[in-house]
Amino acid sequence: MDSDFDSALAGFIRRRLGEVGGLRVEGDARATGGQSRENWPFDLFWEDGEQSHHRRLFLRRDPVGSVLETDRRVEYEVLRRLHDQPVRAPEVVWLDADGSELGRPALVMTRYDGFNDHFILQGGHSQFDEDTRAGIASQMVDLMNEIHVLDWRGAGLHEVLVVPDDPATAAIDEWAAVIEHQSLEPQPVLAMIEQWLRRNRPAPGEITVVHGDIKPGNVLFDGDRVHVLLDWETVHLGDPTEDVGWVTNPLRRAEHQIPGRWEADDLVSAYEARTGQTVDRAALRFWQVLANYKLAAIAMTGVRSFCDGRTQRVWSGAGLLGKVLLAQTEGGLL
Repeated sequence: MDSDFDSALAGFIRRRLGEVGGLRVEGDARATGGQSRENWPFDLFWEDGEQSHHRRLFLRRDPVGSVLETDRRVEYEVLRRLHDQPVRAPEVVWLDADGSELGRPALVMTRYDGFNDHFILQGGHSQFDEDTRAGIASQMVDLMNEIHVLDWRGAGLHEVLVVPDDPATAAIDEWAAVIEHQSLEPQPVLAMIEQWLRRNRPAPGEITVVHGDIKPGNVLFDGDRVHVLLDWETVHLGDPTEDVGWVTNPLRRAEHQIPGRWEADDLVSAYEARTGQTVDRAALRFWQVLANYKLAAIAMTGVRSFCDGRTQRVWSGAGLLGKVLLAQTEGGLL
């Protein structure tokens, strides 16, 4: 952290802790990873009377330009309501909703032990044997089911998140609006895919919490154990098959599958065994296509941020994703 931001963070914390002594913030390096938010781990020390305190914390702040435009207020309020629920979500501590104190909207949460490995199922940095990796893959299904069985009304999430009448239509509308807003040129392939999605959308069914980005890259692992699920910025209420479609999307198989041992059919069968419900395969196909339509919208947001000078990271456009989408919908476009 630079000195100005360090001072701003100290002031932000002091206004929440009140008159305490020995306030000290330690942490001088932005965490690696995280494509949509700035992530800063830090240690907080203070004294209250004769009592000394130490908290390990983590700051998530909006960047100038991102691949996702989401609201820290929503993420904070959802996580606050999940704190006492049986779900492995991080504990949030403080919020700067409008960025008036920390320069841009930000939230502070508890920092947890563990490591992050996007491709742990392929061996990744951990180099676990295949049986251990298959066990981790099974735990990822448990994690997804944990979210879907959550009593979201009892947790008060309906006070924060929109309860959709038709989750599929709501999802198409949301990402079509992002594509229209972020496009720098006409997108005829994505327009065709949008029409395919509208013609093939599944009927409304059960409404659950949907994380929207379940993957090993958003998990902290404690050895071979799934510990905490991070990055709840795309959380919403919707069709649970959306998450299943996201993790079985063929484009992301390297993150979620083990060739010959744990493939898409195995993942879906494990999910069905956990839930006692059959996943409709036509609905699953819809949500797999929607997953790549969403990824196209995210890629275009990154391109727009670069072209507008809000980020130095170069993003490729949605051309490759367009080809993938056409292959996914082959035979059903017309």
